[in-house]
Amino acid sequence: MKLTPIIATLRAHCPYFENRVAGAAQFKNLPEVGKLLLPAAYVVPGDDSPGENKSQTDYWQDLKEGFSVIVMVSNGRDERGQFAAFDVVDDVRKILFKALLGWNPEERGNPITYDGGTLLDLNRHELIYQFDFAVDNELTEDDTRQQAELDALDEFKTLAIDVDFIDPGNGPDDVIELHTEIKLPI
Repeated sequence: MKLTPIIATLRAHCPYFENRVAGAAQFKNLPEVGKLLLPAAYVVPGDDSPGENKSQTDYWQDLKEGFSVIVMVSNGRDERGQFAAFDVVDDVRKILFKALLGWNPEERGNPITYDGGTLLDLNRHELIYQFDFAVDNELTEDDTRQQAELDALDEFKTLAIDVDFIDPGNGPDDVIELHTEIKLPI
């Protein structure tokens, strides 16, 4: 799944972040100097969970593709001296839901669904929360090498049939007694 359209839609539909939405291949390796001002969101790839191939004659497999939006908000004290960052997380969840849930980012895919959330870190300066999302897709023969090879074959024009009659008690004698060809209309 491409994450660039997700980053773009969060920038367009989540003014709370003031355009501070970026991608990060691995959030935990993000150096301190590379972090955006708060509040900020990072879109990171998640796990792919494949299902069993559901067909014996071609290719048909479910694939759940995941991504996460990691949100960083200030954990400074409010006017009353309380830490209200987790209340902000609830507000951010609603903002993310309105921007992402039910949206179909890919032509052949299904709409985005919510897959849970996790508190990653809480310190005196910031709260970091991960929202997980998923898109259920299907892999078909169009996604495989097999279909590309079948498409490259010449058109099926002639069916050739060789028949070796069975000698009762002895089986086939490896002598072709009948040969026929059927020409298929083009």
